[in-house]
Amino acid sequence: MANIAVVVAVSKAGALPWLTRRIGAVGQMALSNYLFTSISCSLLFNGFGLGYYGKVEYYLLFPIVLCVWILNLTFSPIWLRYYQFGPMEWVWRSLTYWKRQPMRRAVAEEELVPA
Repeated sequence: MANIAVVVAVSKAGALPWLTRRIGAVGQMALSNYLFTSISCSLLFNGFGLGYYGKVEYYLLFPIVLCVWILNLTFSPIWLRYYQFGPMEWVWRSLTYWKRQPMRRAVAEEELVPA
């Protein structure tokens, strides 16, 4: 509860806007990020991948988690700059409506006019 309270307080106060925007992007691509994390960690830890399950010391898992979060926090805002949804969110939405949904973000007029 304390962790959630800190996140809500930071978000409502408008502190660390660069971080809250990135976390929001990760949340907007939650399914894609979940699948990326699951697949990459499966490849890292399972026998069909590198097979590190049970071989990595507990304290060495923190850098792995940090790397995964850095990848998510870096890749998600970049992806959402060009696309409306994450790739798996797009598939989910298209299947839900039984119609291919638009993927690319509409180009803003400000981007068309050179500064």
